[in-house]
Amino acid sequence: MSKEVRVATCGSSLTYQGDYFNLWQRQVERGLREGKQSVARLYNFGENGAASDTGLFFLNRALITRPEIVVLEYNMNDAYTARNISVGQAQINHQSMITQLRDNDPNVKICLMIMNQPIAGGSIPLSQRPNWAAYAQNYRDMCVADDELTLIDLAPAWVGATTTDIPDGVHPTKAAVTARSVPLMISSLRPLIG
Repeated sequence: MSKEVRVATCGSSLTYQGDYFNLWQRQVERGLREGKQSVARLYNFGENGAASDTGLFFLNRALITRPEIVVLEYNMNDAYTARNISVGQAQINHQSMITQLRDNDPNVKICLMIMNQPIAGGSIPLSQRPNWAAYAQNYRDMCVADDELTLIDLAPAWVGATTTDIPDGVHPTKAAVTARSVPLMISSLRPLIG
């Protein structure tokens, strides 16, 4: 009998995606099943507009599922100027989430996931996230400082993306997510699944 490995995905609309976008969680589940004794079950705790302060407030929802793996993805909205979250505050918020997760389960595996970068030309102005790269780098730096964290850095897969891939400049199409992000999500999570 296969063991179920529970994966909580927590983040912004890029994680939530709703009906407007594809639910990448189902695609990743299918990809993680191939050749594994364990069956990954991904739970979606993404929320439209969520940043790390929102994630910190609602983290208890994810804890209810008793996840063995937690994916945090908030840097897109931490970088949103209207949210007024500095890189330093974003790091504090994430460290608080990491501490809560580890206090809940010392064996939990935690991933910080950088999604696509915002691009010019869409209906959402690039000027709303002028320092996105610094927030993405924050995830990289946190993973270097804490080797128990896993970095899932999808940004390189989005180099050269256009509004065909990301029509509004922030939210990619189903086809683009499937082609650019899902394979990297699967290959990054696969080593964490028994």
